[in-house]
Amino acid sequence: MRTPITIIFVIVFILEIKAQHYTHDIGGFVGSTSLQTDYGERSHFGSEYNNKGMSFSVAHYLSFYNNTLRWDPNDVMHNHIMIKTELQYIQNEELEHHGTYASRQSYAGEQLRAMKGSLRMLNLGVHLEYFLRPLEEFVYPYSDISFNPFFTFGVQYSFYNNGLKSDLGDWKEDISVLPKKYTLENSLAIGKGQTFAFSMGLGTRYKLSEKVDLVAQFNYIYFLSDEVDGLKAEVFENRNNEWALNMQLGITYHLNFSTRLFD
Repeated sequence: MRTPITIIFVIVFILEIKAQHYTHDIGGFVGSTSLQTDYGERSHFGSEYNNKGMSFSVAHYLSFYNNTLRWDPNDVMHNHIMIKTELQYIQNEELEHHGTYASRQSYAGEQLRAMKGSLRMLNLGVHLEYFLRPLEEFVYPYSDISFNPFFTFGVQYSFYNNGLKSDLGDWKEDISVLPKKYTLENSLAIGKGQTFAFSMGLGTRYKLSEKVDLVAQFNYIYFLSDEVDGLKAEVFENRNNEWALNMQLGITYHLNFSTRLFD
């Protein structure tokens, strides 16, 4: 567990050391996360839409547009990118089975409907954001550019804690209340865990004032594990890793922005 955390913190530390003369933003976000897990059927709308939770994030942004003289004048890439470090919390208190099998009027269907999972997750990530409009023009106080769309790519390390309950009884005392395939040996992985994840998405900033932007963002998160929900796939026919769709709104604030940059 310590090695991935150390790697991420070393990356962040190096970026901060080299970024003392660059521009810094901070931001806060809130939104909804739709989780695709082994609860329900793959590609089933009910599973994807109803198994959703809340997400909260705080982020730090590092940008380079005010250091033109430090770069090759012919290199315009630095005027379009930001590096974001993010701490994100995701919570879903009720993962449920949906789909054909869960809707059957049988005891097996009742067992699936009664089975409910929960998930709490803390993600530490580093992301690269590429903006379609030059950041210097967007931030310029007298610019007529209000929107600046962006694409984002990143990696994160996730700490999670999942849970399981059944409306039919305490499964720890009588595991037969669960569907048969979840009573098999090594079919459950309930408790704490960690995994890497990749993230990609898109969004836009809207300039509210000289120092404040409104941000809307949409991310796809792919976890390098199929045990995030507590259900182990190697004993089932479903061997797909978990993933999530995360939609958030937030506010960012330019920490060391100054109109003198444009004098």
